[in-house]
Amino acid sequence: MPDFKLANVLLHVDDHLSSFPEVLYRADGTTFRSSEDGSLGFGGSLDFLTYFNGISCSKWRQYADVSDIRLHLELAGDPCTIGFSGVGEHDVSAADAPSPALNNGESAVKAPVSAKALGDAVVFGGSSEFVSFDLVLPAEGLLLGGFTLASSGTTKVKNAYWYTAVPAERIRDIRLALATTTFRKEEYIVPNIQAVKDHILSCDDPISTRFHLFVVDNGKTLDAQGLSSSGVTVIPNANVGGSGGFARGMMAALESDTRFTHVLLMDDDVRVSPESIIRTFNLLSLANDRYRRAFINGAMLQLERPNMQFEDVSFVRSDGAYERCKGNLFIDNLADAAVNEAINVEVPQAYGAWWYACIPLSAVREHGLPLPLFVRCDDVEYGMRCSPTYMTMNGICVWHEGFGGRFRAAVDCYQYVRNYLVMIACNGKSSDKLFMMRTERNLRIYLRTMAYETAELIVSGLEDYLKGPEFLMHANGEAVLKGNSAKNERLLPLHEALSVALEIDPSLAEGLEGFKPDMRVLGEDEHVGTFLKLWRTMPYDRHLLPDALLGKKPATVFYGGSTVLAREQAATRVLVACDREGENALVRIMDRGRYKAIKTRWRAAKADYLARKDELQRAYQDALPEMTSIPFWEEYLKAAAEPR
Repeated sequence: MPDFKLANVLLHVDDHLSSFPEVLYRADGTTFRSSEDGSLGFGGSLDFLTYFNGISCSKWRQYADVSDIRLHLELAGDPCTIGFSGVGEHDVSAADAPSPALNNGESAVKAPVSAKALGDAVVFGGSSEFVSFDLVLPAEGLLLGGFTLASSGTTKVKNAYWYTAVPAERIRDIRLALATTTFRKEEYIVPNIQAVKDHILSCDDPISTRFHLFVVDNGKTLDAQGLSSSGVTVIPNANVGGSGGFARGMMAALESDTRFTHVLLMDDDVRVSPESIIRTFNLLSLANDRYRRAFINGAMLQLERPNMQFEDVSFVRSDGAYERCKGNLFIDNLADAAVNEAINVEVPQAYGAWWYACIPLSAVREHGLPLPLFVRCDDVEYGMRCSPTYMTMNGICVWHEGFGGRFRAAVDCYQYVRNYLVMIACNGKSSDKLFMMRTERNLRIYLRTMAYETAELIVSGLEDYLKGPEFLMHANGEAVLKGNSAKNERLLPLHEALSVALEIDPSLAEGLEGFKPDMRVLGEDEHVGTFLKLWRTMPYDRHLLPDALLGKKPATVFYGGSTVLAREQAATRVLVACDREGENALVRIMDRGRYKAIKTRWRAAKADYLARKDELQRAYQDALPEMTSIPFWEEYLKAAAEPR
């Protein structure tokens, strides 16, 4: 039976992980990189039972029926012992995981997980030349397996990898297309292209001849000719958003003579390890019949905290909210890496975000291309439409900027409301009643914090949904987003924001001069008391109070509206809306006329929605096959490229 590689052992820590080498290995002693042979030199010991270099024994058994797992490595230098270690399937469970509802800043895994030594150590007697070792991991009952090296002096290791032996007929003929959509993110996309060329197209693994990268350049700012090669194609494209860019990438994969079996969708503003792509290919190559049509979703690790996994698979709740399957996990911690593999992601109404989503092209042929939503909910809707089984695994991931404290009303309100209603109409997997109740509650919160532009964008999202699928099919998504983005509140440095407000209304001087944000109010929701959380849900609104009960002493709010009420906010007509750090802000002043106009628009749109709800849902359902077809997207992309 031929040997088949499962995963390479990563020996060298990239710059962005320099403060967290434990993601790859735990060193008790010195380490150095040899420029001559690419090896990792070390004195003392190295522990490779980690997120990237441990082998996910239970997942390989589950997804690919692989139970025979072996380790290959090559050693040179002073004598060294090789030992196996692992975490058992019963040493940790999903019950030990942190709550997905909390944004933990450090490991919150409940189980005290430690590595267990497995079998007898193997001795490397020392050599000036590299000596190969091929060892069988005692993998039965293991959740996660790894190995340790302990040197009596200075030893070097290279060419380490996990592999198995399988019948040739068990290896699937996988051909993988990676489609990434970019819009003026050269600082990310150009290094990612080079990484693909250096570590995938030039490697000795089977993926090197069965892989192609399609870069859909929505900004038309890349050097398409200079960056393209035999394994890379840069496609200049009109700015049709993420959904349009990914649709174009899917079409390129479908049209290719290479007969690709899968398309891997990946955001442009990510940092990816080529090894994640290699492991994706290897897993697809051995997937058993139960998982041969499964999607693979890579985890999102935070660029700002590269040891923190924020999300891999999520699901849609009936009220229109999204929920992660897992809470924050800190992958440089053994317990977190183990829990990550113990949590089941095969849940109802699951979806995987398109920062890293591998989809069988058979599913695209069956279910169609994305909806023309431009941005927001395109990946969620596609998950609802396809209802796939998801596979996840340690080491398959990207690093992406975190979402905490980032708010863009044009996307987070208008695009979300409009597109989520479209998704409900097309698949009915969320309650429209609960979603509308939740949306109306959000509108009320934005109005009472005097975020009038944001409230208007919520109403506009509903109004444009009411225009039916014809609007979606013919609207210029770029123009819509630009127009709405002009309504995003613009934060200024705090002192500038206060000065602008004083120019508008000098009578506010007494309260604004020397104003300091209330940082407690700007904190994350879980750090405040239950009373204030409950108060936030109450239908209080300062616009309903007479002028005599409202003062001008300013109070602090978070500009995105997702924080709790504080008592100081209740009886003032002046709010200072700040970012989480309290460094940037704008001043909001009550406008009763604008408040009434927004309420009037909402009541009219809501009444229209209730009157035509069933009619609209049928219209979107009837239009779904056309909106997700190749002929539609060909015309849509052609129209978007024409001068307007």
